[in-house]
Amino acid sequence: MNKKVKNATFVECNGITFKSKLEERMYKFLLSKGITPRYEAETYVLSEKKTSKVPFFNRTPKRGFHKIKGIIQEVTYTPDFTFDLRGWHVIIEAKGKENDVFPLKRNLFRKMLENDPRKTIYFEVRTLKELNTSLNIIYGKEPI
Repeated sequence: MNKKVKNATFVECNGITFKSKLEERMYKFLLSKGITPRYEAETYVLSEKKTSKVPFFNRTPKRGFHKIKGIIQEVTYTPDFTFDLRGWHVIIEAKGKENDVFPLKRNLFRKMLENDPRKTIYFEVRTLKELNTSLNIIYGKEPI
């Protein structure tokens, strides 16, 4: 579980543990519109895991300079909700407070989506009103 979510309260609904009340409200809203979203069902690898070839040194108060060995960890991104609707693969990110890593992951994810063969649309939403607007865009009720 991502422990970096600030001021979030874990909530359970329909056997799913959401990381925030906002996610739970959005899930219920989508269900009320006849949409069954998948929660954190797709994880995208934004940067592959790799064995380090470059000597890399870090400094810590206890150890001073020391060489970091091993694998460079992969960077992943798991959006909150995914579902297919009207020919679109829809990705919804319920955004409360952004952590410092999210803007970088969003940028890498946007670049990755450019090569996705699916007809994909992505929304960052902060309120149920914005979520409703997102659905209206998909249904063609609002311009893209």
